Amino acid sequence: MRILFILLFINFIFAETITDNNATIKASQNEKILISQIENFIKEKFMDTYKNYNIKINHIDVSPAISTNLNKLKLDKIIFDDRLLKRDSGNFEVHLYHNQKRQKVFFNFNINANIDALTATNNIKTGEVITDNNSQITQINIEKNMQLPALSNIVNEYSAKSFIPSGGIITQSKITPKIVVQKGDIVEVTHNQSGISIIFNAEALESGANGENIKAQSLQGDKVVNIKITGPKKAQLQ
Repeated sequence: MRILFILLFINFIFAETITDNNATIKASQNEKILISQIENFIKEKFMDTYKNYNIKINHIDVSPAISTNLNKLKLDKIIFDDRLLKRDSGNFEVHLYHNQKRQKVFFNFNINANIDALTATNNIKTGEVITDNNSQITQINIEKNMQLPALSNIVNEYSAKSFIPSGGIITQSKITPKIVVQKGDIVEVTHNQSGISIIFNAEALESGANGENIKAQSLQGDKVVNIKITGPKKAQLQ
């Protein structure tokens, strides 16, 4: 009888242990699923933001900012500020729920990723046009508070707004559309009226880039007019 009791007791303890282990495994699986969902969300945000920069994500790590029991919790929504997309780490807000109860949990993220960046191969002076001879594409890491690099399509179309040192990243804040009409240039101006195109020449009174409006003085009658630059020494009457 005593032996039978001992066997029953052992079976009870064994069953309880299996139940506890199963619960722990289930909780662990739920946490992994939740973390995976959050990581995928962040990955998609970075991939979309840097889709034109040939982004390569090497690793993403996500974890609660403070120790939190994620057992049984499900994802409601993620609040991820766009400013975090210019950083390699930070914290953000996640809304979770279980049954009718909802809670807000702060998470930390760390990302290791590379993107294409246009960099200077030598010193570029203010006003100098960005070309294939003074720039190249290199891979850089996404880092804290980084400025978004300029895309390669600015080559031959933009100039340096300020001095860019050799090896420096060419960012949007450092470039400006290149000047295609210089002050004093004789510009061919087109004026469309009632289906008829009239072309006349005018002297540019200002320098300007494509799409900019400047003042010019007509060579016929000395009248000052507003023109929109459409190309090198070409414009439309405004």
